Amino acid sequence: MSRQVQTLFASPLVTVEDVVCTADCGDGRHEEYCSIATLALVRSGAFVRRDRMGRHVADATRVVFFNPAEPYMVDHPLPGGDRCTALRFEPRTLHESARQPRGASSRVFARASLIGDAEMHLSHRTLLQAVRMQDPMGVEETALRLLQLCTQDEPDAQPGGAAARRAAVLAADAQVLIASLFSERVTLEMLAQQLDVSPFRLCRAFRQATGGTLHEHLTRLRLAAALEKLPLYRDRLTALAFDLGFSSHSHFSYVFRGYFGRAPSAFV
Repeated sequence: MSRQVQTLFASPLVTVEDVVCTADCGDGRHEEYCSIATLALVRSGAFVRRDRMGRHVADATRVVFFNPAEPYMVDHPLPGGDRCTALRFEPRTLHESARQPRGASSRVFARASLIGDAEMHLSHRTLLQAVRMQDPMGVEETALRLLQLCTQDEPDAQPGGAAARRAAVLAADAQVLIASLFSERVTLEMLAQQLDVSPFRLCRAFRQATGGTLHEHLTRLRLAAALEKLPLYRDRLTALAFDLGFSSHSHFSYVFRGYFGRAPSAFV
């Protein structure tokens, strides 16, 4: 039996793990369970999970849900095993996403698995890219978006009236806060704590009010600052990248070229 788990990212909000199982990992005869509610996005391979809700085939088209302390059995009917990205969120965020009152039930997910759509698959890729780029805010916000996509059957309706005004006020407060610290290492947890709201509520309100994400706004702010500062840095682009909050020169160049269509060196 072989199961390898590597933690790719960990914060108070979410833990991201790379989980690789070989074909003989889980023989379908022994019960297993997760101590923490887990959402697994299958990257490759396939496995079969059997639980009280039935038999579920999990492949790269699906998202699989594991409720805490609910037993299941797993086997691998096909050679090659599987590889998944596992997401574990802190309990408050999970219950808020599922819109459950606290203490209502230890059962977080109502379904065993879900067929992924294009946005889920692309968000999964974006999450892994943010991990590689060591971009904590990108990881957290993309993880929350995946959680929202996986736990809500219908997209959020555009709020009206008082709800819209509250979202607009919170989004404006977030923009002011980001403007004051965009060159620092920014995380969702940091922003949410300073604004006295949950990360989930902050992301949802910002998207509703602006049509975009906090991470997009933060990145655009950093890139605008880069255009202004490039003539002053010239041959010190690595220093500029770090001064603006990017994790590396390569991260800065990649994002800059993707947004402006030209490398930073073209503007110095």
